[in-house]
Amino acid sequence: MSKKKYKVGLVLSGGGTRGFAHLGVIQALHENNIYPEIISGVSAGAIVGALYADGKQPEEILKLLAGKKLHYYLKLFVPRQGLVKMSGFVKTLRKTLSVKTFEELKKPLLVYAVNINKGKYVCFDKGDIVDAVTASSSIPVVFPPVKINNEYYLDGGIINNFPVMPLIGICEKIIGVNLNPIGETDEIKNIRQIAERAFHISLKSHTIGLKEKCDLYIEPSNLEKFSLLNLNKANKAFDVGYEETIKSLEKKNFKL
Repeated sequence: MSKKKYKVGLVLSGGGTRGFAHLGVIQALHENNIYPEIISGVSAGAIVGALYADGKQPEEILKLLAGKKLHYYLKLFVPRQGLVKMSGFVKTLRKTLSVKTFEELKKPLLVYAVNINKGKYVCFDKGDIVDAVTASSSIPVVFPPVKINNEYYLDGGIINNFPVMPLIGICEKIIGVNLNPIGETDEIKNIRQIAERAFHISLKSHTIGLKEKCDLYIEPSNLEKFSLLNLNKANKAFDVGYEETIKSLEKKNFKL
């Protein structure tokens, strides 16, 4: 059996501000001497993946992103292609990252977005990091598409919110993190809840048949009540990700 290129690969799903749970996952992995060598991420997973691949530590990223209010990152404007501009987010990401391109990152990073001109799922692993991550995180209707090389891109989660397949065959072990658990609920009271639940059901469906590809699959059930855009629970999301990872490592007796 030939040796794989990477010892551990990490798959990070999208999930809005639930993405802070990814940081808790990585913190728990580090405390168990598990250090992913390549990251495959979409949407929130692409954001965390970019900062982690840049060499920043989980708790450092938490402090950098959770210290501001949501309106700092987002700006309302007259709708044409979306309701909210991510101008503050783009500014923060460019200021926070120590490099500009994928090629300069300390760890390889794969970021996914949907080319809406061609209707294709596209992997970014070269060129400008911020453009690719912003495109991968642009939820349709809420955010406008991102223009890259005269074509428009939106959230990769539209097509696949759990990009595990590119890591198969190149990693000895794959750890997958899905932030969109779906259980039963009686709380369907308004249009926002209906929209969010429909969105999460769609995202959850992407893990069907894919989670079995992971040597360790982490899906924090306690995230279900966390909304897509709420920075107030960033620290709680971090803790949920951390605690679920510790449990999963013990349950699977996962070791390198």
